[in-house]
Amino acid sequence: MKHKLLIEHLKNYGDISEQEELNIRKYFIPHQTTKKQILIEKHSICNKLFFVNNGLLRAYYINDDGREVTRMIAWENRFLTNIVSFRNFAENKETIECIEKAEILYINRNDFDNLMKSSFNLKSIYADILEEYNALHIKRFEQLNSGNAVEKLKYFNQNFQPLKNRINDTYLSSFLSISRKTIERLKKN
Repeated sequence: MKHKLLIEHLKNYGDISEQEELNIRKYFIPHQTTKKQILIEKHSICNKLFFVNNGLLRAYYINDDGREVTRMIAWENRFLTNIVSFRNFAENKETIECIEKAEILYINRNDFDNLMKSSFNLKSIYADILEEYNALHIKRFEQLNSGNAVEKLKYFNQNFQPLKNRINDTYLSSFLSISRKTIERLKKN
């Protein structure tokens, strides 16, 4: 039952065989988290790819000015990892934590490689998902670097609807690169 959402999500990208389902169940490990639980520490290798059944995860880092910057927040039916670290077994500067209690599935890098080697179909589905996430990050990067505070908040409300009433102003300001005071002022208006 824990893998049902993941398998259904993957089926949005293509058919999944019975053997592929068995391999997904074999390699993706269910895990219950607590609020504020750290899943990946900064300066460690991000050797896991997470899938959210329910709850919220976020990837964040501390910039040179000492400010917290949230790179991404994952909610139900979303994946989260630091792809550079995951892909290259490289040190990562991010922390991945739970914003709220969550039920997740994760796969470590070696098992992920085995899963990809086991099926060209799953590798093709992974490529489609990766393309989709890359497009999301590019659009978000463009918005953060060209939009004013009002446009950023509007973009958030249109594109991150599931987060709208689930994250506090601190996380929201960190996610949109807007001061918390500005977020509070904009919400009042």
